Amino acid sequence: MGALEENISILREHYPPLAGIPEAQLLRLIRTYELDPGDSISFSSEQEECVFVLSGEVEQDGGDGETLLGPHSTKTRPLCLAGGRVTFSATQPAVLARINPARLDFLLSWESLRTGAGADDPFRQWLSGLRNPLIFGQLPLENAHEVFRRLQPLKAEAGEVIFDMGEDAKCFYFIEQGQAELWRPGLYDDELQLTKVLTAGDYFGEEALVVGGQRNARIRMVDASRLLVLDKRDFDELINAPMIERVSHKVANVMLEEGAQLLDVRYEDEYELEYIPGCTLIPLLELRERVSELQDGSDYVVYCHSGKRSDVAAMILRQHKLHAVSLIGGIRDWPYEVEYPD
Repeated sequence: MGALEENISILREHYPPLAGIPEAQLLRLIRTYELDPGDSISFSSEQEECVFVLSGEVEQDGGDGETLLGPHSTKTRPLCLAGGRVTFSATQPAVLARINPARLDFLLSWESLRTGAGADDPFRQWLSGLRNPLIFGQLPLENAHEVFRRLQPLKAEAGEVIFDMGEDAKCFYFIEQGQAELWRPGLYDDELQLTKVLTAGDYFGEEALVVGGQRNARIRMVDASRLLVLDKRDFDELINAPMIERVSHKVANVMLEEGAQLLDVRYEDEYELEYIPGCTLIPLLELRERVSELQDGSDYVVYCHSGKRSDVAAMILRQHKLHAVSLIGGIRDWPYEVEYPD
C-alpha cells in the first residue's frame, strides 16, 4: 500500500463521510502534504477547505494566534477554512490532508445515485463504469439520468479520427469500449503531441462545447471501439439547464416561516458539529428506506453541506410525490441561526 492509499485508509476509518466513496474518486479528492520539522505550508482559498492532521503535530497560524493541532483534534472533526490565509508549521514530522467539502458533497450524491439503482440496471452499470463523474459536478445529478437516456452508440475503427483541430464542436463522447489518443499542440509550437490515452469510462469533447468554439485537440482511436455520443443540443440542455428546484436562503427562510419542514441529509457526524434549528436528520443514504417517516402534503426544504446531496434528496422526495426544494449553498452559506451541540 502506497503512502497516499494508507492516508486514505486512515481518513476512511476516522471520518465517516469518506467511507462510502470509491478509492479511485478519493484519489482525485484528497491532497496530502508531508512536512519535516520546521517546514511550513500555507493555504489560501476563497472556497471552503477541510484540513486533517493525519500524523505528527503542527502549529496553525491564522492571524488570531497559534494553535497546536494533531490527529486527536482533526481526524474526526477536520479544521474547516473559509477564505483568508492559514499557515501550518510542523513541530515534528507530520502529514496533512486537505479536501474540498463541496466536491465531497458531490461525490456522496453521485454514490447515492449509483448505488440506488438495481444491480442489473444499465444506468447503474454506466455510472459504475465512469472513471471521473465530475463532469456533472456543478449540476443537479438528475441530469445524468436524462444524459444516459439520450446517448447514441457509435462504432469507431482503429486509427479513426473522431474530431480534429479547428473543427466545429458538435458532440460529447463517452468511451464504452476501447482506447483513444488525445493529441494537443505543444506549448511553444503548433505541432501535435500525444498527451494522454483515454480508456473505457473516460469522456472527451466537452471543452469546446462549453465555450461554444472549435476543437483544440485531436482524438484518434487506438483500436476498434464503441462510443456513446451526446449531441450539442442535448449537451447544452442537460449540462447547462438544471432540472431540480433550488432556492436561495432567503426564499428557504420564508418557506420555513410559512410552515415548510426542514430536512438535513448529511451524516450524523456532520450534524453533531452544527445544524440548522428545527431540522429533521435523515442521512441521504438512508432516505429511500425512511421516506415513509415524512409527511404527505408538506413542503420540504432540504439541505446538506453545500447543496449537492440535497439536490439528490429533493429528487428522491419528488419521485415519492413529496414537494421538496434544495437549499443552494447548504449550511455552508446559511446566514441565519445555526446551533452547535454540546
